[in-house]
Amino acid sequence: MQNTKVAEEQQQNAEEESNRRILIVDDNAAIHEDFTKILPSQPEELDSFDDLEKGLFGDLAGQDLSTSSPDPAYYELTHAYQGEEAFRLVEKAEADDKPFALVFMDVRMPPGWDGIETIKRIWERWPHLEMVICTAYSDYSWEKILAKVGTTDQLMFLRKPFDVISVKQMALALTKKWNLGLRARRYVEDLERAVEERTKELNRKVVELQKAMDEIQVLQGILPMCMYCHKIRDDDNYWQRVDEYLQGHTVANVSHSVCPQCYESAMSSMLKEIQEEEED
Repeated sequence: MQNTKVAEEQQQNAEEESNRRILIVDDNAAIHEDFTKILPSQPEELDSFDDLEKGLFGDLAGQDLSTSSPDPAYYELTHAYQGEEAFRLVEKAEADDKPFALVFMDVRMPPGWDGIETIKRIWERWPHLEMVICTAYSDYSWEKILAKVGTTDQLMFLRKPFDVISVKQMALALTKKWNLGLRARRYVEDLERAVEERTKELNRKVVELQKAMDEIQVLQGILPMCMYCHKIRDDDNYWQRVDEYLQGHTVANVSHSVCPQCYESAMSSMLKEIQEEEED
């Protein structure tokens, strides 16, 4: 059973490590094509693209997107062209338990939400998502961005034009960071559950101890006992034999024997009767 649990945890960790889902948000279709070329989703894509010469990433002449050695990771890219669409995709991914690890977010996306507003709305519900703001314009200063979305280590700023290596490095580092963060959060949740279960167990022990103490206090008080039959009256006004009362109100077990006085008064007469019958 323990081995099965360990195997499940290892499989879960492996799945977390393989989460390379990235959302690209930009209103320019050419930018999505560029990201697709820079961040491969299959190993065979590495040798299938020509150099990008110009575009929003700047003049990439001489920068070969296909390298002689394979990338250390491959990615699952999803594309959104407006802020509202990006929000819905993040919402669906979370509901399907396939969250994005990273979002590359453009700033200007008329006519809907801009990138900063989209990030703010996403983080209100999913605060652990890694974000990279990509812009060629000075729409927002760094101070204004932090004023809107808050100070956080999950936000990076990448000005256009930027080179291929910068995109690759951010994708690799931030998806890895997201996975490590998820593992840390789940570890804390496991600890909290263990503490909660232990606290409940201790509370049950306290209740049991208090109940035992209450029973002991009853026996330390005055017991109403019949002076003729020596039965004891309990809290429900029911008369019980002493042995029954003790077994019902303490942890003691009662064994039956005969004291010397009762032996003389009861057993001796019985033995005498038996001897007389045998003599006859």
